[in-house]
Amino acid sequence: VAEYSHDHGCTVIGGNVYRGKAQPALVGGYFFGDYCSGTIWAIDPSSDTPREPTVVLQGGASISSFGEDEAGELYATDIGGGRLLRLTGRR
Repeated sequence: VAEYSHDHGCTVIGGNVYRGKAQPALVGGYFFGDYCSGTIWAIDPSSDTPREPTVVLQGGASISSFGEDEAGELYATDIGGGRLLRLTGRR
Protein backbone atom coordinates (compact mmCIF):
# COMPACT_ATOMS: atom_id res chain seq x y z
CA VAL A 1 0.00 0.00 0.00
CA ALA A 2 1.33 3.42 -0.93
CA GLU A 3 -0.08 6.93 -1.19
CA TYR A 4 0.55 9.51 -3.91
CA SER A 5 -0.32 13.16 -3.41
CA HIS A 6 -0.34 16.17 -5.70
CA ASP A 7 2.65 17.45 -3.71
CA HIS A 8 4.67 14.98 -5.84
CA GLY A 9 3.32 16.03 -9.24
CA CYS A 10 0.14 16.49 -11.25
CA THR A 11 -0.83 13.19 -12.85
CA VAL A 12 0.02 9.68 -11.76
CA ILE A 13 0.77 7.39 -14.69
CA GLY A 14 0.12 3.78 -13.76
CA GLY A 15 2.88 1.39 -14.52
CA ASN A 16 3.83 -2.24 -14.48
CA VAL A 17 5.31 -4.91 -12.26
CA TYR A 18 8.83 -5.84 -13.34
CA ARG A 19 9.01 -9.51 -14.39
CA GLY A 20 12.16 -9.47 -16.50
CA LYS A 21 15.45 -11.27 -15.95
CA ALA A 22 17.99 -8.58 -16.88
CA GLN A 23 17.52 -6.62 -13.62
CA PRO A 24 17.12 -9.13 -10.73
CA ALA A 25 17.01 -6.37 -8.09
CA LEU A 26 13.83 -4.97 -9.69
CA VAL A 27 11.82 -8.23 -9.85
CA GLY A 28 8.34 -7.85 -8.38
CA GLY A 29 8.57 -4.08 -7.97
CA TYR A 30 5.69 -1.94 -9.22
CA PHE A 31 6.87 1.10 -11.21
CA PHE A 32 4.78 4.22 -11.89
CA GLY A 33 5.47 7.83 -12.81
CA ASP A 34 4.23 11.41 -12.92
CA TYR A 35 3.64 13.23 -16.19
CA CYS A 36 4.52 16.75 -14.96
CA SER A 37 7.55 16.11 -12.74
CA GLY A 38 9.00 13.23 -14.79
CA THR A 39 9.60 11.29 -11.59
CA ILE A 40 9.42 7.49 -11.65
CA TRP A 41 8.82 5.60 -8.41
CA ALA A 42 8.93 1.95 -7.37
CA ILE A 43 6.94 0.17 -4.71
CA ASP A 44 8.63 -2.81 -3.08
CA PRO A 45 6.16 -5.68 -2.73
CA SER A 46 8.05 -7.41 0.07
CA SER A 47 5.88 -5.89 2.83
CA ASP A 48 2.15 -5.59 3.41
CA THR A 49 2.51 -2.45 5.52
CA PRO A 50 2.03 1.05 4.02
CA ARG A 51 5.26 2.67 2.87
CA GLU A 52 6.63 5.53 0.82
CA PRO A 53 7.47 4.72 -2.81
CA THR A 54 11.17 4.85 -3.72
CA VAL A 55 12.24 7.48 -6.27
CA VAL A 56 13.91 5.75 -9.22
CA LEU A 57 14.30 8.70 -11.61
CA GLN A 58 13.64 12.43 -11.24
CA GLY A 59 12.90 14.96 -13.95
CA GLY A 60 13.77 15.27 -17.58
CA ALA A 61 10.78 13.40 -19.05
CA SER A 62 7.05 13.78 -19.55
CA ILE A 63 6.06 10.23 -18.64
CA SER A 64 2.93 9.26 -20.56
CA SER A 65 2.85 5.46 -20.46
CA PHE A 66 4.59 2.27 -19.32
CA GLY A 67 4.89 -1.03 -21.11
CA GLU A 68 6.88 -4.23 -21.20
CA ASP A 69 8.42 -6.34 -23.92
CA GLU A 70 7.98 -10.10 -24.31
CA ALA A 71 10.94 -10.70 -21.98
CA GLY A 72 9.30 -8.69 -19.17
CA GLU A 73 11.67 -5.70 -19.45
CA LEU A 74 9.99 -2.37 -18.63
CA TYR A 75 9.84 0.81 -20.71
CA ALA A 76 8.37 4.28 -20.22
CA THR A 77 7.41 6.73 -22.93
CA ASP A 78 8.43 10.39 -22.82
CA ILE A 79 5.78 12.23 -24.81
CA GLY A 80 7.58 15.58 -24.45
CA GLY A 81 10.91 14.33 -25.81
CA GLY A 82 9.61 11.59 -28.07
CA ARG A 83 11.76 8.99 -26.31
CA LEU A 84 11.32 5.39 -25.24
CA LEU A 85 13.09 4.88 -21.88
CA ARG A 86 14.20 1.44 -20.68
CA LEU A 87 14.07 1.02 -16.89
CA THR A 88 17.27 -0.44 -15.49
CA GLY A 89 18.63 -0.97 -12.00
CA ARG A 90 21.87 0.51 -10.70
CA ARG A 91 24.14 -0.75 -7.99
